[in-house]
Amino acid sequence: MFFIFGWGHQITKNYGVTFKNRCSSCNNEDYWQLLRITTWFTLFFIPVIPYERKYFLMCPICEKGIYLDSNKFEELKNLAEANSDLIDKKITVEEYNQRLASPKKIEEEATAGYIEGEIERETKDNDNNKVGIIFCSDCGHKNDIENNFCKNCGEKIK
Repeated sequence: MFFIFGWGHQITKNYGVTFKNRCSSCNNEDYWQLLRITTWFTLFFIPVIPYERKYFLMCPICEKGIYLDSNKFEELKNLAEANSDLIDKKITVEEYNQRLASPKKIEEEATAGYIEGEIERETKDNDNNKVGIIFCSDCGHKNDIENNFCKNCGEKIK
């Protein structure tokens, strides 16, 4: 008797649009998609046990994105589900506003903290000099601002 098992099978779930944002990679402005990618252990080609989950906000034009933590993902998931229901005309504008206590606040927090803030940041070294850090939009790895390519995946970051 033999078993066929594997790992690395990925299932992507798109929760829908969140908010309009300008992409630092392609410089286009559009509504970003909220995604969850789950990686599975398979038995006889059937996904059995999930062992990794990643959360992303993705530009729909160039398909570059940023990683999110699970808490921020949950906040944005409510926004994406409400947006999808409003687009599909399952709810009215009044119901949409009730579902999201203050949709503008969620959008501002998400834009400020996870788009510009995670892609590019300034920190200080031991001598209190400014050191630029840029995050790769493909894998999320920290890189020095002087680097043109990500040290981790080789993607162009400038």
